[in-house]
Amino acid sequence: MNPAPHFLLAALGGLLLSSPIPAQEKAGTDAPATIPVGKLAYVTSADFGRAGNIWIMTGSVRTMEPTHQTRDFAFAAGGKKIVYTANDPVAIGLYLHDLEQHASTRLLAAADNVRGPDLSPDGTRIAFYQPGEESSQIMTAAVDGTDLKQLTQENCFNWTPRWSPDGRRLLFETTRNELPGGGEGGGQRDIYVMDADGKNQTNLTANSYGHSAAWSPDGKHIAYMNNGSIFIMNSDGSSKKDVSHGKVRDSEPAWSPDGQWIAFTRTHKNSRAMDIWIMKSDGTGQRQITFNEGMTASFSPQWSKE
Repeated sequence: MNPAPHFLLAALGGLLLSSPIPAQEKAGTDAPATIPVGKLAYVTSADFGRAGNIWIMTGSVRTMEPTHQTRDFAFAAGGKKIVYTANDPVAIGLYLHDLEQHASTRLLAAADNVRGPDLSPDGTRIAFYQPGEESSQIMTAAVDGTDLKQLTQENCFNWTPRWSPDGRRLLFETTRNELPGGGEGGGQRDIYVMDADGKNQTNLTANSYGHSAAWSPDGKHIAYMNNGSIFIMNSDGSSKKDVSHGKVRDSEPAWSPDGQWIAFTRTHKNSRAMDIWIMKSDGTGQRQITFNEGMTASFSPQWSKE
């Protein structure tokens, strides 16, 4: 078992100081396998559906970072920092975490209700969404909190903005379209792309369902979840292909920095446990990375962008 680190907190201009250096664990028969490239991070929660701790894998060693508990995060370019939203009893809001100093700095101090953050490739802007009871909107802002812009306007749910590798466009999910054939339960969930200023919003999944979209490192392809499986399509929405052939629920794809691998979340068939898996980008070579049981869930995989 890996003991949870204790935190030493000091309010120094929004800086969260943490001690000690995160504990490390080497993979064994019941621990994560080896990853082939880079750093792979994910969240693990002991209680399905709740926020958890960020773990980072390099090779066969995993490290639990001393961040606040969270549900969503993203690597900054270079792989040395993480932006995340805090969802625990002692903190809420948006934070930037330094993986070398093991410390978090509060961002956008005036905005507590933010989710799904992603840093632009040049590190100057943050994209996120602000949730509400009947709608949520995509926003961007400068890292210092200035120049706040709302990019979506529709009375629907818009989620999880993701910057393109060149920083010119954003992927996002939306429920603005009606379910095919009508029916109850809200709008159809689709993957859209738009310019970084919110213009030219275009439906890529054409009312066929899309969730958890991720750009390939070269920006030519997009991985996403459709009906419990991981699909890949061209960046213009053409040539959709099922690559994971999920049997229960495969979701949250994340590309490796060399574009050769995809990490994703796979839900167990007979329980609520969720694990991180990886596969080659064509769907072959699938292997399990975490090994959870009961209500324990690992989710939100993110490969470093280095």
